[in-house]
Amino acid sequence: MLLFLCFACSNDFGLASVTDPDLRDGTAPSGDLDGGGGETQDTALAEDTAAELEDTDVDAPVEEDTAVVVEADPAPAEDCDHTSDLVYVLSRDDSRLYTFDPSTLDFTSLGVLNCGTSQQPGSMAVDRTGIAWVRYADDSLYEVELATLTCTQSTYSDRRTGFGSFGMGYATDDAETWRDQLYVANANQLATLDPATWTLSTLGRLPSQSELTGNADGELWAMLPLENPAKLVELDKGDASVLATISLPNFPNPSNIDAFAFATWNGAFYLFVREYGMGSSTDVYEVTAIGKMSKVRGDIGFDVIGAGVSTCAPV
Repeated sequence: MLLFLCFACSNDFGLASVTDPDLRDGTAPSGDLDGGGGETQDTALAEDTAAELEDTDVDAPVEEDTAVVVEADPAPAEDCDHTSDLVYVLSRDDSRLYTFDPSTLDFTSLGVLNCGTSQQPGSMAVDRTGIAWVRYADDSLYEVELATLTCTQSTYSDRRTGFGSFGMGYATDDAETWRDQLYVANANQLATLDPATWTLSTLGRLPSQSELTGNADGELWAMLPLENPAKLVELDKGDASVLATISLPNFPNPSNIDAFAFATWNGAFYLFVREYGMGSSTDVYEVTAIGKMSKVRGDIGFDVIGAGVSTCAPV
């Protein structure tokens, strides 16, 4: 028999603590602790404990806590390879596509879209894969490959959705992911539009007619040029409620605005505004993150009707 001496066992075994005065002076505890006759409590417990130790597999591995591993969601290998991180703008009169570099304020012509329609373009959004979505005045929607300017009409149908004319822009789901969605805004509603199925899901109501832009921080912004004063507002992507407001008291009078578009880039906003008047063309305004607005270029020589920036752009 394996002898077992226990000097600091817990009371789970039914043994007295080493602080028990009877154990300190070498005498046995008083009373019949096993509740009946026969062998003493100390002898029975020692034999039971020894048997338990003999039955224990001392070589058994100790079970360790397993950490919860969050599966990563990396962007595709060619993510953003076919899309400039600059702003794209579209001329209304000749459908010419440009890039706009906010760091230099320069426009670079990429070519003229030939989508086989007599309609003028109305708005534009750009995704991460090198595709620009261009809405024309009849609310038809075309896919444009930015590398080649190849233009293909989509199966989107305003007759089916009944959403009407809209502005649009992409925003990531949040600041931790590359995945983004296409948001659209008509005269008073915000919705998502899925280019894979052309399913339109309405999210909530907007204060007035707006254009949209978004970024890789998960922010979605709307330009409200018809408000008094005009505003830039950050929208909740779940219900279209306003999260933040930048007032633009020096913005052109709404009754003078002929065409407008805007995009965010590296923490600032760039507004492309064409006012009515013979011989005039689009002016470019910069609005900083703290709301300071200044005209950075005047009368650029063409009328911007759409602006798009992918979520590959710096934030």
